[in-house]
Amino acid sequence: MKYSFEKVLVTGGAGCIGMPVCNGLLKRGVEVVLFDLYEQINVVKDQINDKIEIFYGSILDESSLREAIRGCDGVIHLAAYLGVRRTEINSLRCLDININGTKKVLDAAIHAGTQKIIFASSSEVYGEPLKNPIREEDITQGKSVYAVSKLAGEELVKAYHAEFETLNFTVLRYFNTYGPYQIAQFVIPKFIRNVLNDKPPVIYGDGRQERSYNFSEDTARGTVDALFSQEANNTTMNIGNSNALISLKDLGELVIKICGKQDDMKINIKNTFENTDRDESREIFQRYCSTDKAKAVIDYESQISLEEGIKKIIEVGVLQPKWATSERKYTIDDYL
Repeated sequence: MKYSFEKVLVTGGAGCIGMPVCNGLLKRGVEVVLFDLYEQINVVKDQINDKIEIFYGSILDESSLREAIRGCDGVIHLAAYLGVRRTEINSLRCLDININGTKKVLDAAIHAGTQKIIFASSSEVYGEPLKNPIREEDITQGKSVYAVSKLAGEELVKAYHAEFETLNFTVLRYFNTYGPYQIAQFVIPKFIRNVLNDKPPVIYGDGRQERSYNFSEDTARGTVDALFSQEANNTTMNIGNSNALISLKDLGELVIKICGKQDDMKINIKNTFENTDRDESREIFQRYCSTDKAKAVIDYESQISLEEGIKKIIEVGVLQPKWATSERKYTIDDYL
């Protein structure tokens, strides 16, 4: 069975997943409210559909959230503090936004009488898996502050449903989403940026780390379908691409090939994690998901190949705001 939503709030709506989510909701005839930071919206404002209502703000700001969510019967909560180095250097900021911010979104949803919330979690919650492909019932043993914050968010969503039964939820654990509008710290936009600027992709470690990347439009489609599905209520599902496992070395070579630089460029493999945004103790060497549950519940399958997805990023343009790569320490002023 399917829900019928009239108005949906998308937090983090101007991001890599948020943009195609908003567009997917519009195609369903839903009134869309995009909520995000000013600097993020400003980067993509020319790409935002005129039919989308825009609200500027942080999910830590209760008044802004309550204004944006007014009249919304659904919420897709994508807003989060991202990036390996940023979340480790600014661990308090990460925990505050990803846990307290999620609580404020849930409070606003209860106050607005919202029917359902989609919570964007992460494959990071699994840590180094005991086996692959990972299934939803497998142990969670996240290695990072970010992983801990996402697990806490999952438990908050479940607790609010237990306390307020009128608010249903679906937790989606995203696996290695990539696409246009992604911040510069993620591997695929970083590789593309380097190659287009005649610099080789830089790989830390030996390059044999393996992932299965999922294009943002596929992630967004699964997200919107989960919102509308009653069978997805109060469940946790993996959303990713389980059929395209690739090493970082092969990924770098693929980006070089697509950019037409294969004759004069080689990957720079460092064979170390020193002086990088990665820590060997927190590195995941192989992780990919089973999407059998998502297939059974919402008929989800990844459709866009890695090569096609990389070409789409290059066509749209790799939008990398300078603030997204900042490594500065946050001060008390950032919280006020």
